[in-house]
Amino acid sequence: MEEQLLATATVGKTHGVNGFIKINSLSGEYDHLMKLDSCILKTRDGKQVAVTIEDIEVHSSNILFKFIGYDSPEKARYLSGSVMYIPRSKAPKLKAGEYYIADLIGLSIVYNQEVLGKVEYLSDGAQGLYLNVRNDKGEIKIIPNIPQFVSKPDFNKKEIVLLIKELMD
Repeated sequence: MEEQLLATATVGKTHGVNGFIKINSLSGEYDHLMKLDSCILKTRDGKQVAVTIEDIEVHSSNILFKFIGYDSPEKARYLSGSVMYIPRSKAPKLKAGEYYIADLIGLSIVYNQEVLGKVEYLSDGAQGLYLNVRNDKGEIKIIPNIPQFVSKPDFNKKEIVLLIKELMD
């Protein structure tokens, strides 16, 4: 079975004339990124590109990557706006009570012990992260992932408790 890939960073603007490009960690942690030798990038046009990291530099408060084959700002610019995916084993270790956002996908949404749907995908919004939940009618319902609306995920039960049922109506 292939190891799960986790979104770990976004690719920013190019820097300098040699193809270096700014990397923005999604978690705010950078140590794990400094140890990478390769990753998968999902580009703005939806393509998945396997890249090998040729060099990593720290410039001011920025981390810069140079990928093999992207030796100029013009070539590297194609990668700007990409999302970087790495194997789960290379992601930062979690502390107690922490989880990867990807782990929410597939969890059941439960109200009074009744399963109302499953988290199908996640999206960003003004209030933070949104759970996109498919109900038994095949409809997607959007629920803000905040304590006023849902409990913390229970990974043993593979569920999230919904606190306000009307969000699934």
